[in-house]
Amino acid sequence: MVKNKTLTIIFSIFLIIGLIHGLISFSFLNFATWFLIGLWLIFTIKLFENIKRHREFNSPHNTAFFVIVPLGIGIFYSIWGYYTGILGENLLGGVYFSLWSLIFAFPFVIYGSYSLYRCFKKYSVIYFGTKAVKARKLGYILSFSVLIFILTYWISFYSVIERFPLDLNLLLLLIGTILIVIVFGFTNTSPSLPTLTRDYIANRTRTINNLTTPTTQRQRVRTTRVTNPNPSTRSTTHTSRSRTQSSRTTPTSRRQTTQTKTSNVTRTTKVKPTQKIQNINKFRPKGSYLSLEDFKCIFCFKLPKLPEDRGRGVVVCPNCRYPSHADEFKDWMRTSNLCSRCSAPIPSNFRRNPRVVSVKNYVIIYKQLLKKK
Repeated sequence: MVKNKTLTIIFSIFLIIGLIHGLISFSFLNFATWFLIGLWLIFTIKLFENIKRHREFNSPHNTAFFVIVPLGIGIFYSIWGYYTGILGENLLGGVYFSLWSLIFAFPFVIYGSYSLYRCFKKYSVIYFGTKAVKARKLGYILSFSVLIFILTYWISFYSVIERFPLDLNLLLLLIGTILIVIVFGFTNTSPSLPTLTRDYIANRTRTINNLTTPTTQRQRVRTTRVTNPNPSTRSTTHTSRSRTQSSRTTPTSRRQTTQTKTSNVTRTTKVKPTQKIQNINKFRPKGSYLSLEDFKCIFCFKLPKLPEDRGRGVVVCPNCRYPSHADEFKDWMRTSNLCSRCSAPIPSNFRRNPRVVSVKNYVIIYKQLLKKK
């Protein structure tokens, strides 16, 4: 991973070259061209780093970076290449395509078009920091913005220059954007995101618990539920059975069984509502100024409430300490090892056995934290 110090050195080298070339030739365009080459190199390095990180952890928080910035880079460097003298010789006859366009603009035009395609086919939402926008809506906005800009650019220059050559990069981007909007936008409707109703949450929680709960524990729960249908007999048999087991087992075996039970069950942090919570700062999100927005679930963007979220529980990220509903946290951990908000790796022991705080206790926690700010 390239450090910021290395990127600063690279940028400084191109900045110095641009200053020298600009002063010798008395040309601001030469200085700006070398300046843009340095920015292009830094952006390309960061792009490859983010692609690697995105593929390794399946993190969604780079999607705005992947979609918007490559399109802007491809369009800007295509237009700039037409006006610069460096690497500006036309390689084709009918349309304009220089060595500058081939190196600095063409790769980002192709990648930007592919990112636009993913707005309609792959992504459900596009993240801007902690804010989420529907990917399909953003795809339409970007597509029409690209079309309007390219057509306006061509019409304005055709009215001034009679033989203004069409840029190959912009022509490919125009055709590709039209095809993407028609084929994958208007004629292909992707299924919408499921609504977080109580039935949907209960079914998903049941599925996740079946995947995470050991089979022996599930069998034990099923047998206790099937046998002894009479409530009174169930309580008596349970107490007598526990007494006989406690009398038979030794202290060491009893200690081992309690350890195995606690390791198989998800830890739950219990807090008495009438007392002040100790170490309350371990639940405080990392933010200079706290508001209710900082205590909303990082997946559904809703504040934990009662009785709507009764039984769901809350998990706090061990790094940024931002909350999420326990069922949504477990579901996210099946496809990613990163926190959905801060993109920090979640420890493996925490993924297997997360600390779950009840919604009732977490409401008390964030109310006390907001009073302390």
